[in-house]
Amino acid sequence: MPDDLSGAASEPFVGDMTFHTFSNILSGACAVFVCLVVVTLMIMHGTHFSNPCRQTKIMRICALLPLYAIFSFLAIYFPNGYVYLVAWLDVFQAIALCAFFLLLCDFVSPSQEERAMFFAKLQPKKGKGSSKPMDGIAWFQKKWYMVLQYPVVAFIDAIGTCITEAADIYCLESSKAYYAHVWLNVIRIVSVFLATVSILTFYAALKPHILQHKPLTKLVALKLIVGLVFLENIIFTILRSTSLLDTTAKLTWADVHMGIETLIICLQLVPIACLFHYAYGIGPYRLSRSGPSDDHDYTTVSSNGPKILQHYQGGPLGIWAWLSMCNPMEFSRDIRDTFAMLKQARQGSRHMLLSEATGYQ
Repeated sequence: MPDDLSGAASEPFVGDMTFHTFSNILSGACAVFVCLVVVTLMIMHGTHFSNPCRQTKIMRICALLPLYAIFSFLAIYFPNGYVYLVAWLDVFQAIALCAFFLLLCDFVSPSQEERAMFFAKLQPKKGKGSSKPMDGIAWFQKKWYMVLQYPVVAFIDAIGTCITEAADIYCLESSKAYYAHVWLNVIRIVSVFLATVSILTFYAALKPHILQHKPLTKLVALKLIVGLVFLENIIFTILRSTSLLDTTAKLTWADVHMGIETLIICLQLVPIACLFHYAYGIGPYRLSRSGPSDDHDYTTVSSNGPKILQHYQGGPLGIWAWLSMCNPMEFSRDIRDTFAMLKQARQGSRHMLLSEATGYQ
C-alpha cells in the first residue's frame, strides 16, 4: 500500500478533472442530499415525538444514512485516512441493526410484561431434522445474542483496524496471513452474517403479528444498505485480484482500491434516503385532534404500565428527542430492559409449565 495516496492521476477522467476530483464533487453532492433528506425526516420525528420508545429507535436507524454518507465522502476526500474512517461504518451499521431488532420487539407490545408473555407462548418453526418443539424464550435469546454480538465485534474490529493500520501491519490490499486485514475482515464478515440471518429469521417469525406496522418495508430499507455494501465488498475484492480493475493513467491506486467502490456506495444512498421517508414516515405518530388511535401507536411505557400520550414529547424543536437518540445510556437501557424481559419471560414460562403439571396431576 503506497505511503502517500493523495497523488492525482496523470490524465484527466472527465474534461480537465481527475477521477479523484470528480468523485469528490459527486460524492459530496450525494452526501449533502442524503443528509438533507434524512435529517429532515429525523426533525419531523423529533417534533412529532408521540411515541418516544419507538421513535428514538427509528431516529437511530435513520442516523445510519447521513453518517454513512459523510464518512464515505471523507474517505474519498482523504484517501490516506480511508482505513481509519471506513472501519467505523460497521459500528454505525451494527447499532442500527440492533435498534431495528428492538423496534420489532416494541411492535409486538409496548409493555414488557405482555412482550414476555408473547415470546413465552411463541412457537417458532422447527429446524430441519428437529423433532422437538422449540422453546420461544430460548429461540428469542439466541436471536438476541446473535444480533447483540455485532455492535461489540464491530467496535473491537474498528479499534483493531485503527491500531494495526497505524502500526503498518494492516495492509488493505494484501491477503497474506501475516497482515491483520485478512483476519479482521473474516471476523467482520462472520459477525455481519450471523446478525443478518438472525434479523431475517426473527422478522419472519414475527411478521404475522406486526403486519400493521409495515415491517417488510422497514426491513428492506435498512437491509439494502447492509446487503449492497456486503455484496459489493466481495465483488470488488474479486475484481481487484484480477486484471479487470487495475491502475491506469486515469485511475490511481487509491481510485481503484477505495474511490470507485466508495463512490458507488454514496450514489446508492440517494434512492435509499428517499425510501426511508416512506418506510419510517411519521404518519403513525401524528396526534390527531380526535385523539389517539386504537393501535397503540401513541402509547409509552412507564412504571405504572402503558400510558396514552395526548401531546408530543420532543420539546422545543424536538431537542429531547435528539438528546434521547444520542444518549448512549438510553441505548444501554434498551439493552438492559431486553435482558430483564428475558428473565421475566423465563420465569413466566416456568410458572406456566408448573401450572400445567399441577393441573395434569
